[in-house]
Amino acid sequence: MIVRHFCRFFLAAATLLAMALAMVMAPARADGLLDPLLELRIASLDGPHEVIVTFEDRSAVTSLADLPGVDAIELNVLPMAAARLTEAQIETVRQWDNVKSVYYNAPLEYSNYTSGEITGGHYVHDNYGYKGEGVTVAVLDSGVDGLHPDLAFGSKTIQNVKIVGDLGLLGLDPIYLENLPNTDTSSGHGTHVAGTVAGTGAASANDERRANYHAGIAPEASIVGIGAGEAIAILYALEGFDYVLANQDRYGIDVITNSWGGGDGATFDPNNPINIASRAAYESGIVVLFAASNSGPAENTLNQYAIAPWVINVAAGTPTKTLADFSSRGVAGDPIKHPDITAPGSGIISARAANTPLPILGPVLDPAHPTYHLYYASMSGTSMATPFVAGTVALLLDANPALSPDQIEDIIAATAEPMPGYAFHEVGAGYIDVRAAVEMAETTPGEMAQFLSGSTEW
Repeated sequence: MIVRHFCRFFLAAATLLAMALAMVMAPARADGLLDPLLELRIASLDGPHEVIVTFEDRSAVTSLADLPGVDAIELNVLPMAAARLTEAQIETVRQWDNVKSVYYNAPLEYSNYTSGEITGGHYVHDNYGYKGEGVTVAVLDSGVDGLHPDLAFGSKTIQNVKIVGDLGLLGLDPIYLENLPNTDTSSGHGTHVAGTVAGTGAASANDERRANYHAGIAPEASIVGIGAGEAIAILYALEGFDYVLANQDRYGIDVITNSWGGGDGATFDPNNPINIASRAAYESGIVVLFAASNSGPAENTLNQYAIAPWVINVAAGTPTKTLADFSSRGVAGDPIKHPDITAPGSGIISARAANTPLPILGPVLDPAHPTYHLYYASMSGTSMATPFVAGTVALLLDANPALSPDQIEDIIAATAEPMPGYAFHEVGAGYIDVRAAVEMAETTPGEMAQFLSGSTEW
């Protein structure tokens, strides 16, 4: 299911990218049927070529599979199918009356770089100098590969912890193995998340497009990696929160990002231990973020831990600032069942943990930089959108360290870019605008002291 889910959105995102590139790189053909990028490939490379065929309506989608020797992938909603076709087969297909276009299945380019561009993040880096300096983000996930150049243990990743034990239920007290260079040895998920938050981009330092091309949104923030298991469970998650609370002052932890969850669509339960733990972190002044989940497009599918009123609930957006189909939705009119913000989460290129399986789903094949596949990978999900917002929080705190968790959430919501055609319970306040949020943060009187001295009632 994971592979099928990823591929479906990879193909859809690649189609959008190819269309955009076609408009920029070359004038449209008279018949408008053949992608200029595909024309270039046909002229310079022998086939077969990976293509996406768009039909006038869904009734014709199955016809691609009728070609001799062709295995086609048919999308579920869009009138599209994908296949590997020879040049002769492409010529045949593009002459069919019901074919609208034939496009090359271009590799995704929606990297952390692109996320920073379309949200104003790079403008903040270059013009205001805010890059998350002095801010620490805890990544509660599968762990962090501190051997990766972008997440070097001891400098970028200032602590890296692996949790073992089960809260004593089987007679073994929890053990926190600290100062491990690499705690992400069998998943890769947490490393990818950490790279989006604050990866330095060191492995792409000499990229001609931009130095440190694949850096995260807050490249000068610090990371505390908390490896809570590859298939994270409630007990390990609670131990992770417990570690953060116990070591908040020790490492100056300001933010905790959580790209995991469960109970999609469940009723909010303030007595759930995870909600109690996230509330405790919030009351201590830590900004807590949760992924909305990937159970969309059906409604009432939000991660039950993301709907807590004191956390920032993050939906996933696309390169064109629409809502990703997989991003979970809330319930119209419900006071808490809605995302708070939408952020880049489709085809995100970030740090790849060595010898782990998840990044294999999205290899980065960059002919100009043949080593990138060793250091970076592409993944999609609200798991990728959430750390982007966590890194944005680091930029806001760099600009104004006195902001309270409530103020940060309010600023992100108040400055979001509207997303026409979507309801509040689907996208929250809209698409994150990093530049506008930082500019508001600079001029907002901070209230952290008042926040910590009072009590917050929900």
